[in-house]
Amino acid sequence: MNETVLFLVIGAAIILVGLFLWSRMEAKKNREGKVGLSNLPKNGMYNNPPKRQANQQELIRNLNNGTVGFEVESVTDHAGDERSGVALTPSMPDNETEKPKATWQEIADTTATAAQTSEVSQPNEQTSPVLPEVPVQTKKPESAAPKEPKQENLFTNLVTEETKETAEPEAPAPSTFPKEGLAHFRHDEVTETVGWVQSNKPVDGKKMMEMVASLQKLNLPLRIYVCRSDNKRWYQPSAVGRYSELAVVLLLANRQGCINEMDASRFASAVQQIGIALEADSDTEASHEIVKRAQKLYKDVMRLDVQLNFVMASKEPLNPNDVAEAARLAGFTQLNPMRYFLGTAKRIAEATIFLHQDDFDRRYLTIALDAPLASPDSNPLRTLFSVSNDLCARLNLQLQDSRDRPINTESAQSINHQLKKYYQEMIKANIEPGSPRARVLFTRD
Repeated sequence: MNETVLFLVIGAAIILVGLFLWSRMEAKKNREGKVGLSNLPKNGMYNNPPKRQANQQELIRNLNNGTVGFEVESVTDHAGDERSGVALTPSMPDNETEKPKATWQEIADTTATAAQTSEVSQPNEQTSPVLPEVPVQTKKPESAAPKEPKQENLFTNLVTEETKETAEPEAPAPSTFPKEGLAHFRHDEVTETVGWVQSNKPVDGKKMMEMVASLQKLNLPLRIYVCRSDNKRWYQPSAVGRYSELAVVLLLANRQGCINEMDASRFASAVQQIGIALEADSDTEASHEIVKRAQKLYKDVMRLDVQLNFVMASKEPLNPNDVAEAARLAGFTQLNPMRYFLGTAKRIAEATIFLHQDDFDRRYLTIALDAPLASPDSNPLRTLFSVSNDLCARLNLQLQDSRDRPINTESAQSINHQLKKYYQEMIKANIEPGSPRARVLFTRD
């Protein structure tokens, strides 16, 4: 009797374990839409390319003519409902590769890189952030495209409400500040607000540094400038010299979070207290206006923060060393054993296309276009297809959707249509795709 009970218990345990493993495999399959493998042998890829390679080459030719882009056939959303397979979807930063956050004390004028290397002499010049531009290519005129089938809107929110309440914007990485100073520092009126302190008498550098230290204790995304009383040029805070003005630039929001009521109040109060301590005039934007602008900007950022992801599947697990070599030959630079970006190390700040090998199932590679960081004129979709085709040829991969079907021309047209619509929404939100403003708001690492 005891042996019979023991056998029954063991049998039930085996069945439960089998059901658990099966459910995990099905959940991963539905979540990432990565089904369908190439049936071709690995050594036959170059001698006898499959039809999907011909289809991809045809897509590249059509993309060069500006006639097709990318469409979604079937996507599986986070709730498990099947909608499309290749889609513009949000993506959180990779925790393994995320760089240490810069302290507000180290923040320099990243949104004014070009202004920091050349003198600005006109006081009324437009104050917009300037960063090295992404290389662009002339876009050829588009021919009349066929009518695309109706598709669901594939843009979804990036973060949960809980994250929205607790997150603060992360400041851009520091950059080199010119030794000769700036005639006029720059700030972005859409993404930033400025607090001013103006003194009628010169303030010693050591005293000014005490005021700067009090601002840095706020732990807010600040950039701080001081104006020398002798040459009227702007510098980063220093104990050397005498200064007549202090400017405190506050970033309102980015994909990390936004300024809330308490942050705005602390910022305004700190600027006012500095004015009192220096017996100087101070001025800031009203706290409620800062919060109002920050919340509006953050909603736009969350609505537009998306990535365009494609899956490349192999019949056998891929050796990370083989992936690394193929990625290098395709123009990628390695960030860590599983992640790469398209471009050189010197131009990592301009990266828009990223490659990632699945940690759980190494048969799959995911290639992603960070849509808001790419300039439409640079034809990012064509570049995405070109490098995907290169990797597929080198590693015997298949670019496919969640229904086990290769990507074809019909699906390409819908993706292209949705990407154009997305860029139009960015422009309506006063965020030019691929612009310095977009990089401040959407940079992930």
